[in-house]
Amino acid sequence: MSMPQVSRQIEITIPEPLYQWLSREAQHRALDIPTVIQTVLEQHARPFDLTQTRTWQLCGAFSIAEPEPEYLVDSGETESPTTNYAEHIDDVLYKGT
Repeated sequence: MSMPQVSRQIEITIPEPLYQWLSREAQHRALDIPTVIQTVLEQHARPFDLTQTRTWQLCGAFSIAEPEPEYLVDSGETESPTTNYAEHIDDVLYKGT
């Protein structure tokens, strides 16, 4: 049994350069701008495997020999420290700037 599809409407403000590009794309495809935007959003929203993103692949790829105490979470049974650097990436990268 399938559920009926419910349509919702949103209103967005599009910067002029993007609007011009959308207009050209819509004209090229013989579609209206809302249809082009809907198609793009639907394609972008297709299910994807989060573990295949570059960010996910980098997680855990690096180890920190002497992590700062404020980012230590656990040392676990492996005696290898677990940190939460990823949760504070902006603080870590831009500390002191």
